[in-house]
Amino acid sequence: MKCLFFALFFTLCFTQPVIAGDNCLSARQQLAKVADWGVVSKIIDGDTLHLNDGRKIRLIGINTPELGRRGEASQPYGLQAYEALVELLKNHKKIGLSYDKDKKDRYKRLLAYVSLVDGRSVEQILLSKGLAHSIVVPPNDSRINCYRNIEKKARDAKLGLWKLSENQWLKASQLSLKSKGLRYVSGTVSDYSESKKSIYLKLSSKLSVRIAKKDRKYFSNMNLKGLIGKHIRVRGWVSTYKGRQSINVRTAYDLNL
Repeated sequence: MKCLFFALFFTLCFTQPVIAGDNCLSARQQLAKVADWGVVSKIIDGDTLHLNDGRKIRLIGINTPELGRRGEASQPYGLQAYEALVELLKNHKKIGLSYDKDKKDRYKRLLAYVSLVDGRSVEQILLSKGLAHSIVVPPNDSRINCYRNIEKKARDAKLGLWKLSENQWLKASQLSLKSKGLRYVSGTVSDYSESKKSIYLKLSSKLSVRIAKKDRKYFSNMNLKGLIGKHIRVRGWVSTYKGRQSINVRTAYDLNL
């Protein structure tokens, strides 16, 4: 009976997707992609941790709300994301690290997909609980289709951070001038313009989509000028300067018709 139980356990663990979602890897596939292993020494927040060999790890493909620092309040669900990561790793201090095209960020942190010893993906688990946004920081995009599908299920179920008004799709005209951070916006492109470093798609009198020209290659199959008159949905970080807002979009994954 015990042999049958363990045979069933390993069959389920290594042949099924860790969390149901198109283009997701099975536990066996996750483990096959592990390049090296590390032991966690400290958890900084929901998407950042340190290893006992001194490496600082930033999880690829997700962004969790920030924890409060220096007396500032945590963002909504920031503490829950941190606590979920602590709970996940309390008995799994050893983690597997897989990499994408870029291995370091501008803060010299190691960029990695993190797996538990049983092949479960930490990123997928946090997304499924509604405690993380799926993001693309190009060129690291190999798992985005899986992550977006898991995120959509959490969003549709209104789990975690998807209960919040700031994480709903808003019309461009509805976006407050006080808005900042990651936002989800829809609107009709009324104009196309360029500056020395950027491309702008105007969505309202005060809001434009901004695409840095250095990122134009990540929209290679998209005629940006041809979007005039088209209704689009974008996700990105909002910034305000002199009463005008821009939502910064880095890849075609974040701009949909």
